[in-house]
Amino acid sequence: MNLKRWLALLGLCAMVPAQATVSLLGTRLILGAGNEVSIEAHNRSDQEVLLQAWLALPGSSDEAAVASDRPLPFVVTPALLRLPGLGRQQLRVLYQGQGMPTDRESLVHLYVLEIPQRSEAGQQLSIAVRQRINVFHRPPGLPGDPALAPVALRWSLSHEVAGRARLQVSNPTAFHVALLDLQLDGRAVRDYLLLAPGQRFDWPTPPHVARQLTFKALTDYGGRRDYCAQPTGQAAFSARLLDTPLMAGDC
Repeated sequence: MNLKRWLALLGLCAMVPAQATVSLLGTRLILGAGNEVSIEAHNRSDQEVLLQAWLALPGSSDEAAVASDRPLPFVVTPALLRLPGLGRQQLRVLYQGQGMPTDRESLVHLYVLEIPQRSEAGQQLSIAVRQRINVFHRPPGLPGDPALAPVALRWSLSHEVAGRARLQVSNPTAFHVALLDLQLDGRAVRDYLLLAPGQRFDWPTPPHVARQLTFKALTDYGGRRDYCAQPTGQAAFSARLLDTPLMAGDC
């Protein structure tokens, strides 16, 4: 069996629920003007593990199993390593300096596959665990401030025939915006949504007159900030950042 097929099978094994012994110290990576970013892998167990790391574009047919066949202007190093018990290792993602859009932020996925040592107990199952980190390539000189991107989102609420309604959001910025816990009047609409630059998304909502839209947005450092807005009929509207955590009825 060749290496690529073997890694693909290991990737399928990671679909089985399992507890990772290797933690990645970060939830997202921002690859900026320096063309290099790193994340630390920490082995919390006292047993050595094998780590396999690769990068893939979102939506690649094989991205969850092995590195994409499509050449990428990125490299992760080391791509294969033995991490001793309680050991730590920096995984570096490097960009070659060209090959990605320069007018907007781009997204690639960093996968880290944890392959435990074979169990000495013949009846014990060893499971490979796969983790994924979003890596945002942010070229220098982009207009705007990524911290203000959630406020720049454009929202609208349209009322259609038969009492149906649709909530729509568009991202006019050059940055990705990660939304969490999206609600209309306290009713859950979406748990998570990652909006790429220029992307538009819409979904059906309950047929009622909405008075408040609330959501959280992730910062570059993985923190969460609260936002709210009051829909204005079918006209486009935007949300504002709340100074304090959202309380029921506040906006």
